[in-house]
Parts: sequence; structure tokens; C-alpha cells
Amino acid sequence: MGSKDAAAAAGGRSQHMQTDTGSEWEAVFVDPIGQVVQQRWADAVLAVAFEELEPVSAFPVVPGRRWGPGQWWSATTGRHVACGPAAMRAQLMLLDRDPEVVGLAGRPVRLLWRDARGQVRSWVPQLFARHRDGTAVLADCPSHPEAGGERAQRAATVL
Repeated sequence: MGSKDAAAAAGGRSQHMQTDTGSEWEAVFVDPIGQVVQQRWADAVLAVAFEELEPVSAFPVVPGRRWGPGQWWSATTGRHVACGPAAMRAQLMLLDRDPEVVGLAGRPVRLLWRDARGQVRSWVPQLFARHRDGTAVLADCPSHPEAGGERAQRAATVL
């Protein structure tokens, strides 16, 4: 999947967390009524069903590329999931066939943190997948190791 596990249970389904990001991390997302919400990541992972949210930001359109953002019809969710490049669509296809996956969403959360110099940094993982046991995975789906440029590489070292 090419991802860092930055995941935890949402919607109060499980108290198990697989992340050590702590209270210094924040989550920004669009709630079901369309309002932008920012809250501590540690609180959001226990209370927010990210798999039910719309994208917090659109997939970028890159001039000159042969692909563009689109929608994947998910048999798992019974609705469209926003998706970007072919590598992400391929990952969505695989996750959609996995019986342990019960929810999928494209770009449902922006993660915020401060770097060593105190500057606010952010990253929007491409994909969110909820498993039957309540755990979840935030993932980027790069087509190659250098995909996303320097900013993506810097975020990957933190996440």
C-alpha cells in the first residue's frame, strides 16, 4: 500500500490506537453538515467516522499528466469514493474486494503538526480505510518512491 500506519478507530468502535502522534497533532475535516472542523487528532480518531466524510480538499489537477481526479464506485460503501491517480484507484480496487474493509474515503482529513522549528505543517493522506474490527488506515498510494515531491517525502518521515 505504500503507507504509514497513522490509523486508529473512529466512531467510538474501539479504544485501540496504533499511532503515537499525541495531542500535538490536529485533524481538519468537513463534518456531515459541511462545516470545517479542527480538533485534536487524539480526540478525532475516537469520535469521527472518517469513512463517511467528503474530501477535505480536492485531488490536484496536474497539467500535462495523463490522469486526473475522479470517482470510484465502491461496492463496500455503496457510493462513490473520490480518488486521484491510477495507483490510488488500483489500491481502492483491492480494498473494495477485501471482506475485512467496511468503509472507504478519499482525502477525508488533513493532519496538522509543528515541525522542529515550530512551523505548522500539514498533509492530506489520499485514502482512509476502515476495517471490520474498527481499526483504520490512512494511506498515500504513490506510483513510485519519489511521487509527491519533497513535501510528500518530508510528511512521510513524520507520519
